[in-house]
Formats: sequence, structure tokens, C-alpha cells
Amino acid sequence: MLTKTRVEESLERIRAGMEARSRRIAGRVGEQLAAYVSRPGKMLRSRFALHLGAGLGVELSKAETVARAMEFGHNASLLHDDCVDEAGLRRGLPTPNAVYGPSVALLLGDIAFTQALEEVLDLHPRAVERMVCTTREMAIGELQEEFLRGSADVSLEAYLGIVSRKTGALFEWGAAVLSDLSPLEHAQADPPKLGQAVGIVLQVVDDIHDFTLEGDISGKERAKDAAMGRLTLPGVYAVADPASRAPFLAIWGAAGKEPGAADRLAELVERSGALAKARAKCRAIVRSIQALARRLPVQAEARELSSFLDVMLKREF
Repeated sequence: MLTKTRVEESLERIRAGMEARSRRIAGRVGEQLAAYVSRPGKMLRSRFALHLGAGLGVELSKAETVARAMEFGHNASLLHDDCVDEAGLRRGLPTPNAVYGPSVALLLGDIAFTQALEEVLDLHPRAVERMVCTTREMAIGELQEEFLRGSADVSLEAYLGIVSRKTGALFEWGAAVLSDLSPLEHAQADPPKLGQAVGIVLQVVDDIHDFTLEGDISGKERAKDAAMGRLTLPGVYAVADPASRAPFLAIWGAAGKEPGAADRLAELVERSGALAKARAKCRAIVRSIQALARRLPVQAEARELSSFLDVMLKREF
């Protein structure tokens, strides 16, 4: 059984493995830059991989390798995202693009992707092929989001399509590889569907937090997406409602330019019910994930995965 103690022990091994890879490049790029490549955040992707791997009966060391690859891939995407967004803070610390410039940060992101690929080489033969496709989907999702910057005409379907690629694709990759590694009989299509849906939920929760959490809790600037002209799920719902569309767009256009605009925007999406609709969408997706989790071959571990999803949905960090 994957107890809380065993999860924490696994997370420590995942961190140690990432740090070991970091030391291999530290002599060439410096310890401080190498740390950006290997330092994990909340490790939600690792926790997901561990719980899903247990539900599929995958050997723990293999699940840990999947988790490390996911963490490196995530770090790579963040390093690139922060350049695109001109973000000054990430995880409560200055971003490398703010400290060293975007060229350095982009190259660090490239290194992080190669670290992910090195982990993948130790897995199933199809894992590398899957990672190549995943990297492409993540980039396409980011590109699609960039094309829609400044547009108020973003449908729910368009939003979900973007987040299924830019965030969901890496979870889908991890779930698909764990499915390949499973020695137990199960529906092969279920884990990838489950993984993609988990990624969507994670992104929606982050988009809600962009409005609801202060910077000292979230570790980044409040309403950063709005300031960059990005319409996330709460905004999609606010714009779709005739009663809130005009006031939302008026404040949305001022976000990042006028003092207090971010706070006014947060108040509006709460008052209009847009945040409530986004939370309801999250709950609906989690229910669909839990239905898939109940079909996993190791039911005791599947229940632990469902509990983890509940915690992820309600998290305030």
C-alpha cells in the first residue's frame, strides 16, 4: 500500500534523482543555473504518477522515473512560459529571465527538456516517442494561447482545447507510460484520459487562484494572465454572461496598467458567479476522473488516487 510515509519517501528519492542530474551540468553552467532546471515545486505531477502507478500495479522505481521526467518537463515549460509572459516571480522567487534575461532562461528550458528525455530513455520503448508528441502538443497549446492573447472571443471549447495541450498533455504522457508499464489487465485508454483530465483540472484551479490568491501565497503576481491579455476560464464565463461582459472587459483591459485593477477584476468574477461556474466545472471533471479511477485494477490504490484528486481540487497553495 502506498502510504503517506511511502509517498514522502518516494518524493525524496525523486528530488535526489533530479539533483543528481543537476550536478552533472552544474560544473558547466554553474550551480545556481542548474538549480532552475532541477528544483521541483509542489510536486503534484510526482504525486499523481506515484498514485496512478500504484493503482496500475507499476513497480515503484519505474513510477518514480516517470515522475522525474514529468517534473523536468514541467520545469522546462515554466522556464519558457515565464519568458513569454515576462514573469518576474515564480514559486515566490525571481524568475531566471528576470535575473539573467530571456535568452538564458530559454536555454535553461531546453536543458530541462533534455533532462526529461534522459529519464524517459530508461522507461518503456514507446515512452520516447510519446514524449516527442507530448512536447509538440505542449508547444502547440502555448502557441494557440498566444494567438488568442487580447481576444475576448474565447469559447469554452477553445479554452479547454488549449489547456488539454499545454497542461494536460504531460499528465496524459505520464499516464500512458504508466499504462504501458502496468503488468495488470486494464482498459488501456483509461489512464491517458484520466491523466489529461487531471491536467485540465490543475490548470483550471491555477486559473481560479490567479484571481483569488495573493501573491505571497501563490508565489506570482495576482491576475497575471489578465495583465497579459489572456482570457482564462473565469473570464470566459464572465464574458459569456451579458450582465458581466462589459464591466469585465473594461477592467480586464486595465489589468496590469492601473493600480487596483487586479483586485477589482477578482471582485467582479466572484460577484458575477464566474468563479462559481469555474469551480463547478472543476468538480464535474474530477467526478469523471474518479469514475475512471474506479476502473483501475488495484482498487485500494485507486481510492487513494481519488482522495489525492479531492485534495488537489480544494488546495489553496
